[in-house]
Amino acid sequence: MKVGSVISYLSVLLLLPITIISAFEVPYPQSSAEIRSSIVASDASFATTTTPQNNNNNNEYQPITRQIQLGSGTIAEVITCIPPKKTASPDMLENIFSSLFGNDNTSSSSSSKNNKPTLAFLHGSFHASWCWAEKYMPYFASLGYPCVAFSLQGTGGTPVMEMGVTKVKIASHVADLNAFLKGLSDDDTATLGLGLGDDPKIVLVGHSFGGLTIMKWLEQAYNGDNNNDDDDNNTNNSIDVNLAGVGLMCSVPPSGNGAMTMRFIRRSLRDAWKITAGFVMKKAITDKAICRDLFFGGTEDDNGISDEDVERYQSYFQRDTVATIDLGDLAKKLPSALADEETGRAPFVDRLPPVFVVGATEDFIVDREGVDETARYMGLEKPLIVDSPHDVMLGRRWNNGANAIVEFIATL
Repeated sequence: MKVGSVISYLSVLLLLPITIISAFEVPYPQSSAEIRSSIVASDASFATTTTPQNNNNNNEYQPITRQIQLGSGTIAEVITCIPPKKTASPDMLENIFSSLFGNDNTSSSSSSKNNKPTLAFLHGSFHASWCWAEKYMPYFASLGYPCVAFSLQGTGGTPVMEMGVTKVKIASHVADLNAFLKGLSDDDTATLGLGLGDDPKIVLVGHSFGGLTIMKWLEQAYNGDNNNDDDDNNTNNSIDVNLAGVGLMCSVPPSGNGAMTMRFIRRSLRDAWKITAGFVMKKAITDKAICRDLFFGGTEDDNGISDEDVERYQSYFQRDTVATIDLGDLAKKLPSALADEETGRAPFVDRLPPVFVVGATEDFIVDREGVDETARYMGLEKPLIVDSPHDVMLGRRWNNGANAIVEFIATL
């Protein structure tokens, strides 16, 4: 074995403990205070910020970014893309008059047009709500679906509750998600005021680490878990959200990153090194090749992500890693702890609304075993695999994941 190969191999072995304990975690950026002060508005209750970049030229479906205080107390970046309300058509007016004068022969098609569920999106590590705003939100809004997303604590637009904190517990993310979902109702005491109605039907979609956060929320909402060690963040009564469906896309599996990390090491020291360097050493923020491999796959020609796009996304990654998930805390509370030993199913799956789980053919971060584990946990026989890299919502093949969502909604 050559000397260079020995040194490379030893380097990976030395970093192995860090990889297992801190996989996918980014240290606190030196400029975090400057990032926060430049993004968080002084009027934190409801401050309009800039609109995310997207490629949709229809002004009717341009996402809008705000900062809104959630019922949990977190001042969160919230992006919405809500279809404009249509003016009353002759058919609609006829139905109104028919209803007033007792004619039962009203058209069912008019009422169904306004019955589409709201799509609520939750991002993963290194990302924030912007990742949904470029492709997915304008697209789904153009199909008539109201779209909403919020950024988790520790991202550039959603500061941590305590200034200077570099780790966020999973219970805090779950509490924020719960407050966000409840706030979508105009009838809730802590409503976000988005005009979605008193009891909007919600399809909740999470990507990567956002999927694991959703699993923890479902655990508390449907499993009656009131034994949270963090009493301040306990999210009881979550079930009152009108949840019509749940989707997990390239989700971190219920057992977290540890088992996947070991599989990566056994399969390819080179790939394990890229993941270690990309996340732990922040190379995904500075190295274009590693960034492409981890999130976007291939080259510009393969997936339509230009070097300029990569640089822009890397600047977002820098901004959105102000604070990271507390992995030590998460390791004690992984969803897999509740899974049935034989089937791998969560104990509450029979009480859930319809669920879909999506994996990607070129996912560098979440392997097929991880996707299969997530599907079993959610009570499915197998996941749906789409042609895409890890970031299913970006790049040329974004519509593959979007089509999976459309097909799922059609079954509700």
